[in-house]
Amino acid sequence: MRNLLFLAVTCGLTIFTMAAFEKKDIQANCFIAVQADEITHQMKGGIGASWHAIEEPCQGYNAGSAWGANPDPEDDQAWESLYAHADWLGLNFCRIELEQRMYQPEKDRFTFDGYEMRILYRILDWCEKNKVDVFLQQMWNNVIWLVPEGVNANSANRLRLAPGDMQAFAEGLAAIVEYLIKERGYTCIKYICINNEPGHSWSWWQHPDMSPMPITPGLKAVRDALSARNIPIPLAGPDWTDMPEFQQEEIDFDEYIGAYDIHSYNANFDWNGEEGGYPISQAMERIRDWRNWTHQRNKPFFITEVGTQLFGYLLDDPAPGSFKSTLKDTELIIRAMNLGVDGFNRWSFINRGNLDGQWQLVDTWDSERIRLLDAFTPHPNSYFGIGLLSRFNAKYSSVLKTSVNGGNPEDMQRIFAACLKSPAGEYTLYVINDSPEAIPGNFKLSGMTADNLHRYRITEEAHEGKKDVVLNPEFTFKISGAGFEFSDLIPARSITAYSSYLLEHEDPGIFFE
Repeated sequence: MRNLLFLAVTCGLTIFTMAAFEKKDIQANCFIAVQADEITHQMKGGIGASWHAIEEPCQGYNAGSAWGANPDPEDDQAWESLYAHADWLGLNFCRIELEQRMYQPEKDRFTFDGYEMRILYRILDWCEKNKVDVFLQQMWNNVIWLVPEGVNANSANRLRLAPGDMQAFAEGLAAIVEYLIKERGYTCIKYICINNEPGHSWSWWQHPDMSPMPITPGLKAVRDALSARNIPIPLAGPDWTDMPEFQQEEIDFDEYIGAYDIHSYNANFDWNGEEGGYPISQAMERIRDWRNWTHQRNKPFFITEVGTQLFGYLLDDPAPGSFKSTLKDTELIIRAMNLGVDGFNRWSFINRGNLDGQWQLVDTWDSERIRLLDAFTPHPNSYFGIGLLSRFNAKYSSVLKTSVNGGNPEDMQRIFAACLKSPAGEYTLYVINDSPEAIPGNFKLSGMTADNLHRYRITEEAHEGKKDVVLNPEFTFKISGAGFEFSDLIPARSITAYSSYLLEHEDPGIFFE
């Protein structure tokens, strides 16, 4: 192990205090306090990514980046390479995606051993081994036999229309779930979502005239079909996008689901109104309303797609993986942690990168030669930015009371923080600086029982566009007693984790304890 630089923090060390600063200095400096003995919420999941098993494109209709770029199911070496990246990221809450065509291409014919189903088993095998919580997502149907009678069964209708035979649809979905858990023995499947992003004129689960159909009949039918097979796995929904405002009158399906989930793509930095969308602070208001509703019913609340479309996302646009997008995505996650969101999925673990933007965390596809790459590599910058959160996030961690004062040099908050305590008592404090200037940070951690906090950090200046980032602990703060104080300069446009976990770059991330 390489030598670490240790900073001994003792009671005699001079620490910045609020009283030492004028107002402008308080704004320019940041004061972060953690009450380690005060839990605000225990997460019901963790941090992961969407990972599709779909390989076949739907000819004549652009279904986006929910297909392609997986290895052949028989290529052991390629899968071990892909698993190594998933291990490093520590993805412990993953949205695994399929479509009905994969397992039921015809009403009375199931194909549990097809090419894409074997890819699905490869993914679920890794999830089972690592005790990943799986959010099993049926994206759409994509079969002729579920297109309503008398309607053209073209590619768009096969994907976008709600089932013409709701009972048959539900029985088919229940059959694959039963096979996965009873025949193949997967215990990792914790939630089931029956359709991707319903409820919009452009989306899926539509009437034949392409107006949105309510998702409630489908949820009821699937819940009944699962219950008839004695399968208690809860359904999740409504899977709406984009960070919709909570409207209680639209919720007529609560009795059929055991978890709530929504998606987020168009939130923007609070300071960046020029590029559109809505500020993250507004997203937090909406999240608070959803959280209040869901937690009052003792149900988890997940954001099952997190990404950024505002800075570009068409075809092979690199913007979804830019440092700017990554910084925004990580900021949204840590702010939402503090509000009680139970788990997050980044869109997405792999995809071809030339369908609707470069969303992938791992590069597996060669767009020029139209084939898999010979070597799978980290995709800048999202791999390391999301990884800095997911590597130190044990499943079911508790969120601790954390406050931030200052860090708003222009009367706009630029520093955000969240602190987790793992089930085994390890601590990780995440800090985001979305400002173009470095800001002095002054930390007070009370009730913390760890011995050390190790600093891990990426910055736009040093790491943008790089595939070879080395995320070793770069500094260690020694803790004296149950509480301590320290100071640290928080660089411009940076993501930092101060963690009691000591992880060298070659170590896998933390999945569970």
